[in-house]
Amino acid sequence: MPDKVGLIGLGNAGLALATPLMRRFAVVGYDRDAGRRALASNAGVTVAASAAAVAEQCELVMLSLPAPAISKAVIGEIGLERLEKRLIVETGTVMPHDIDDLIGMTAPAGASVMDCAIVGGVHKLAEGKTTFLVGATDSDFKRAKPVLDSAAEDLFHLGRPGNGMRAKLINNAVAHAVMVVLVEAAAIGAAQGVPVEVFYELMRRESGLLRPLTHRFGDRIFKQDFEGGMATANAHKDSALVLDVARELGVPLFAIPAAHTAYEIAMHEGLDRKDYSAISKLWERWLGISLAPKH
Repeated sequence: MPDKVGLIGLGNAGLALATPLMRRFAVVGYDRDAGRRALASNAGVTVAASAAAVAEQCELVMLSLPAPAISKAVIGEIGLERLEKRLIVETGTVMPHDIDDLIGMTAPAGASVMDCAIVGGVHKLAEGKTTFLVGATDSDFKRAKPVLDSAAEDLFHLGRPGNGMRAKLINNAVAHAVMVVLVEAAAIGAAQGVPVEVFYELMRRESGLLRPLTHRFGDRIFKQDFEGGMATANAHKDSALVLDVARELGVPLFAIPAAHTAYEIAMHEGLDRKDYSAISKLWERWLGISLAPKH
């Protein structure tokens, strides 16, 4: 287990990450912004003169930077001679192929790269209660685990480098799409005088926003059980009625009409009498995949 951890990028996320790390390790950090360096120093981070100086002092270096191009530029600035046997941990949200690029840049120095995507807000990160989605070789994961454990409540090793980012992008896609659906539905309600607090109360219950996940996905899709329940035909009907209401009220919609298209296709594909979670069969057919758990 290292006694020092390098941290390049001391923005809001970086400084929040440093907070739990400093309870168990000395943190050596760097940021191009002098103001962020001063804040980090006041918080207890040992501030280095450059990114290269961080790598010189630390065998494990975490990146908390706003864009993949900046991560790549930083690796170039550090230089191969200072990267020997280093483990670079990318925590910023990047594409999986960006992890491959970093691996290619660092491999000639005998360094390795892993991705450690962060799920949760800055407050959770500062409290050491975040979730890390990790893509790494077994040896790199073992090497980094004591450091990651010090800052996370949940830690998922998802296999090869890049897989942490793959999982985070999916997680974020759900959050961002559901946000649009929620705003659209609340707007339809508000336009008819339905109190927004009632909408919120309905959605926060298990029978509201959680039920498609816990019952329809967790119970039905996982078990491939599509008999009984609310039929696809009924879901299609209700979806069409909501679209009619929104059209009459002049409420702009984006996500809800797109979702309705899936039910239109499911009706034509003979899924009308199955529970509406059976729309999952469309994607299984299109991609030749199974959405049932492997174990």
